[in-house]
Order: sequence, then structure tokens, then C-alpha cells
Amino acid sequence: MKRFSLFALLAAGLTLLTPQLAQNKNVATRIGFVDANALVQAHPDYKKVQEVQAQAKKELSPLEERLKPLDQKVRAGQVTAKERQDYEALAKSYQDTLKKWQERQDAVLKPILEEVDQAIAKVAKAQGFAVVMSRQVAAQSGLVVYADDDTDLTQAVIRELKR
Repeated sequence: MKRFSLFALLAAGLTLLTPQLAQNKNVATRIGFVDANALVQAHPDYKKVQEVQAQAKKELSPLEERLKPLDQKVRAGQVTAKERQDYEALAKSYQDTLKKWQERQDAVLKPILEEVDQAIAKVAKAQGFAVVMSRQVAAQSGLVVYADDDTDLTQAVIRELKR
């Protein structure tokens, strides 16, 4: 008897809430998607990121070339004590340089990402989307198995970024 009365109480509560939920038709419930990489690359300041990446590659490439043969010897177990010492010093130098360039890239990328997020929010609100997800993340995670093409906001956000 207790189970039935609890069930009846829950059912009555849901029945009372249903009209209130139905009256809230103005609430955005659409889910949209964007190609996050395309948005970042379409940003007018993305050239700055590419410049930092080119400078990083220019500085890191010679270190990589020196590291490769030593790395192969270390993995094969055919390294002398001196070569191991050189490898460790070179690996540390490479990691430090990589970290420096990653920090520089992050500093240039941060305002771009903030502007992209603002543009996504503006377009989503204007078009009645409650949630916007990265198309790549949704696809890779298996979270979304189908999305109609009219849920893709990428081009609208790119237009907003170029204003």
C-alpha cells in the first residue's frame, strides 16, 4: 500500500508540473555544433599563432635532429655513458624550449579562444540554441551519433568573427 501511495504522489506531482513545463515554450532547447578548429583558424588573428608555431619549429627542428640518433641508441641499449649524458642534456634542453614555445603560443591563443567563445554564445542565443558542442568531441566520444546539418553553427560563427 505504501508503494502505491508513493507512486500516486509522484504521478500527481508530475501531472501538476507538466502544464508549467509546457508553458515555458520560449526556453531554447536546440543543440548545435561547431567545428572548433575551423573557428580558431578562421579568426583574423590566427596568423599570429602560425607565426609562433613557425618560430618554434625553426628552433626545435635542429634539437630534434640531434636527438633522433641518440634516442635510437638509447632505445637499442647501445649507448655509452657520455652519449647518455649528452642525450639527457639535449632532451632537457628540448623540453625546456618546447615549454617556452607552448607558453608563447598559449598567450597568443587565449584571446582568440575567448573571442571564439563569445561569438559562439552570441550566434547560439540569436538562433535559439541552448547548448553548443564541438562536433569533433561529440563524434569521437560517441555522445552524438546523428546531427542534422541545420544544427551546424560553424559558418554563422565565422561570419560573426569577421565583423
